[in-house]
Amino acid sequence: MSDATPLLALPLLAAAQAQKHVTHNEALTALDTLVQLAVLDKDLAAPPPTPAEGDRYLIAGSTPTGAWAGWAGRIVRYQDGAWRAFVPKPGWFAYVADEADLYTYTGAGGWVGFRATLTALHNLTRLGIGTTADAANPFAAKLNAALWTARGSTEGGTGDLRYTLNKEGPARVLSLLMQSGWSGRAELGLIGDDDLTLKVSADGGTWREALRVARASGGVDLAATEASAAAAATVDLGALAALRVALSGAGTVTSFGSAPNRLRFLRFTGAATLVHDPARLILPGGASLVTAPGDTALAASDGAGLWRVLAYARASGKALAGPAAAEIADASSTGRAVLTGTPAQGAAALGLGPSDGPTFATLVAGSFVRLLPGRQLDANDGKVGARLFARGLNIVGVASEADDPQRYLTMFGLLDLSGPLMVYGPASLYGPVTVGGSLRLASYTVATVPVGAAGATIYVSNARKVGEASGAGTGVAAYYSNGAWRRPSDDSAIAA
Repeated sequence: MSDATPLLALPLLAAAQAQKHVTHNEALTALDTLVQLAVLDKDLAAPPPTPAEGDRYLIAGSTPTGAWAGWAGRIVRYQDGAWRAFVPKPGWFAYVADEADLYTYTGAGGWVGFRATLTALHNLTRLGIGTTADAANPFAAKLNAALWTARGSTEGGTGDLRYTLNKEGPARVLSLLMQSGWSGRAELGLIGDDDLTLKVSADGGTWREALRVARASGGVDLAATEASAAAAATVDLGALAALRVALSGAGTVTSFGSAPNRLRFLRFTGAATLVHDPARLILPGGASLVTAPGDTALAASDGAGLWRVLAYARASGKALAGPAAAEIADASSTGRAVLTGTPAQGAAALGLGPSDGPTFATLVAGSFVRLLPGRQLDANDGKVGARLFARGLNIVGVASEADDPQRYLTMFGLLDLSGPLMVYGPASLYGPVTVGGSLRLASYTVATVPVGAAGATIYVSNARKVGEASGAGTGVAAYYSNGAWRRPSDDSAIAA
């Protein structure tokens, strides 16, 4: 018969044994040590200097020293001024107080923490990490940092890490909600549909969509609200949290700030002056400019914060600056002078004289010649040569040259027309006139005929022909003679 129990090695009493209480007390001490086993530490390699009666330890190290020498892996207890060791068996549990962890003795593997042996948890209804989970938040964590890392290929993984979230259907919400003081400020995800959406809020109640990525095309839609700024020496575009900026006022702007790598669409509402500066603000053409209401521009800053206006469009549609002559590579020198020079330079290049009033030896018009207000054709002053050829000529004049010399036509040379001649007012022609078509006179009524001049001819639409009754005139041509407008048929004054 053995003298100890097989599991806890408690000493057994022998028949007719003397000093039975000694054996009995030894067994009680072993039970007091091993039942509800809780130790203070497991990482000491030598006994503590001042142990208390009943203190227990696990010797997890492989080479303990001092009174614990040779006791690797054992449970030790300080009792009656001495250390006693107990050999564990596989499956024993011990609670290690300084780690708040439960350890299991595995035999050859020594003592292993319960957390390390926990490899699977299934069908948990709640889990709280650092806090208490509840029905509304069955998984809750209160942390200062969290880490997710891929399981490497050397550990049996792929080296990838994919975090999968799934919702029931398109109308549901799958999102990451970011809060400040428990009030929502940003939400990213599939919010009520299957497009990727970013929304922001200033108060947690009113939400604004800032970004949307279409699931079908991948197209990105930005909600680019417009910020406002007044023209000043420095308009810090980078400090304005908006892609579009309306710049108002008529101040002088020398800088857009120094924020790096920014892009802004600008709209101008006033006559601000933008000053070109290669070190601060680079403008198209290297020249300062004055904005106009409705003008727009695209500006960007580089990594050093230097702003450059990449494009500028006038509200009028006109170009900000024309090309230099050297930049027009597909035109002749004459063409470049006409396109880029002054009117006088263009006229000189075309051989029309040194001023902006071209001189023509012969003017041949394939369609018609139109005299605009402020212009005249005068053969004697050198502006028109000896002859004027045209398919038609519209002459818009006034009563006399003294009334408005800018709209009175004086012609000293030969006027040769292959089409109709239409005269809207008097014109003085001091030479032969050949008209290949009709000659159309200015039309008046008896009440509106102009002040006459000897030799002038007009058409009066309601003047009576010979034999027509009063008030039933059908119109006649009339000439001015002896102080009245007269009809040619009988030299009598016209009447309605």
